[in-house]
Amino acid sequence: MPTLRINDHPIDYLEFGNPEAEAIVLLSGWAQDNRLFKYLSPLLAEKFHVLVPDYRGHDANETVHGDFGTEELIDDIAAFIKLKAPKNPLLVSTSHGCWVNIGVCERLGFEKTVLIDWLMQPHPGFVKQLEDGQDPQRYKEGRDSFFNEWEAATDNVDVINHMKKEMAWFSGPMWMRACREILRAYDKYGSPLKRMEGLKKQPRLIHIYSQPLSADYRKFQEDYSSEHPWFRPVHIPGQTHFPTLENPEAVAAAIADFRRS
Repeated sequence: MPTLRINDHPIDYLEFGNPEAEAIVLLSGWAQDNRLFKYLSPLLAEKFHVLVPDYRGHDANETVHGDFGTEELIDDIAAFIKLKAPKNPLLVSTSHGCWVNIGVCERLGFEKTVLIDWLMQPHPGFVKQLEDGQDPQRYKEGRDSFFNEWEAATDNVDVINHMKKEMAWFSGPMWMRACREILRAYDKYGSPLKRMEGLKKQPRLIHIYSQPLSADYRKFQEDYSSEHPWFRPVHIPGQTHFPTLENPEAVAAAIADFRRS
């Protein structure tokens, strides 16, 4: 896997498609890596130049030089884009990698972006899970509570493998850091929508999601979109919070349509 050295850290990445085509940069959430996009990347590469960087500390050795957080990830990804995709790339992020996405859009002035499965309305137990996930004695309980909640809705082998093997591979310090940074973002901004409302100029965006499936959650997003035309929800069929693994064709189609719009 090729590697760039950015801000004194190795940044591993994968690259697909025609380098002369329009660029798409895929960003995972915390304690995830490029394997989240193993089906999506080749589909998008049929039409686009696809780049999939892994975050600082998410390489095979979990290389870190001191503590870091979301702001450092924004620094790294902004630098990566300037090196590898300087001509107006489309960022596509999943889960809480979307905090990084919006930070990069704000810094680099991107006018369009794609969010996948970003929790717009945290449920009451979410904060408790994140608090447990920061405790050295309870971080596995916090992590496993997420896994158990997600696994209960599916028998998809790729999704279960991603949780139980690929995500679970990351060390305790990385999981505790992830939970700290995610909770810190919600404490600071209140919600993803409030974060985006606070930008000087909101990028035009789509939010691709499958879950939660409730009619209330869908209506909430549709109502918000009617008042904020820069935000458009795109619901695709699925039983999990991992649509890039469960329904990559639908995700790829939504991204391609949006990129061309």
